[in-house]
Amino acid sequence: MKVEYDNLTPLYDQVRHLLLRDIKEGRFQRGSYLPSEPDLCEHYDVSRITLRRAVRELCEAGYLKRVHGRGTLVTEPKVEQTLVSLSGFTESLTSSGHKVRYAVLDSAVQASSNDAKERLKATGSDQLVGIRRLLLVDGRPLTLEDLYFLESRHGRVAEPVSKGGSFNQALKSLYGEEPKAAERAINVDFPSAAECELLACTASQPVYRIEKLVLGKGRKPISFSVLITPCDRVTYSISS
Repeated sequence: MKVEYDNLTPLYDQVRHLLLRDIKEGRFQRGSYLPSEPDLCEHYDVSRITLRRAVRELCEAGYLKRVHGRGTLVTEPKVEQTLVSLSGFTESLTSSGHKVRYAVLDSAVQASSNDAKERLKATGSDQLVGIRRLLLVDGRPLTLEDLYFLESRHGRVAEPVSKGGSFNQALKSLYGEEPKAAERAINVDFPSAAECELLACTASQPVYRIEKLVLGKGRKPISFSVLITPCDRVTYSISS
């Protein structure tokens, strides 16, 4: 599709919109390079000046990246997450306009994680519920999560969460509880072979490995998670 010269929308904005549509529809796939400038100018029926402004704006938005000596690479904007937010992934990403879903990979009562039991302050008789799930954002793997909570305290959330539901939403609807605080420890690591397969990344790509303890009223532990996210897919910010 070419630009419309009788349209009041500026030409560069029309080209930006058409390029973005072609990226999202897969005409220009992530990881590939755009055609040459002359070819794109002919395709959209615009000048190089107009095309370059549209490309520059898409580079600034994170959809494209100029690679010296190679051309313009089709990329994908990083997902933005605020570290101090108490919102769950589902809530915060959905509110940003993303399509979010969880693919549950495994669910078990009596999960074995001494670290999780210690962080949740479990007693000898407490059973640990463990759920491994993959967060997909706009159809793309973003985060692998191992989520733990105690069956004696919040066992009823296991069923809805095991079906792909939001932990925070289930917690509120079934127990009337909401997170009051969260503690996070962030490290940069390299993924294992199994993690590479699930996250569709390579062993040389660094990942964020985050341990997250969610606390309720009176700083009572609610859940403990280990979250693994490729560094090139997310930007973490802190506001104060």
